[in-house]
Amino acid sequence: MKRNSLIEKIRNEITEDIKREVDLSFEISDRISEILAKQNKTQRDLAKSLHKSEAEVSKWMHGTHNFTINTIAKIEMVLGEKILNVSKQEK
Repeated sequence: MKRNSLIEKIRNEITEDIKREVDLSFEISDRISEILAKQNKTQRDLAKSLHKSEAEVSKWMHGTHNFTINTIAKIEMVLGEKILNVSKQEK
């Protein structure tokens, strides 16, 4: 496959922090999908629980949404499960 030089140039200029941000966004949306599947719920169910439109939740689930801590906390509350697992380092 022939590669587009402009796209390759842009891809090479993406910083590591942006790459990590994108990875985290995908990991969060994957975790939400995992919880929904385990609970036999749909994105529609999540949207209703959060009083959001299905379209908004669908956008979140494409993996490129910049989740706020507030949004993650609300999703955790309505699903009753942790999305993120942050651990403290022992001193």
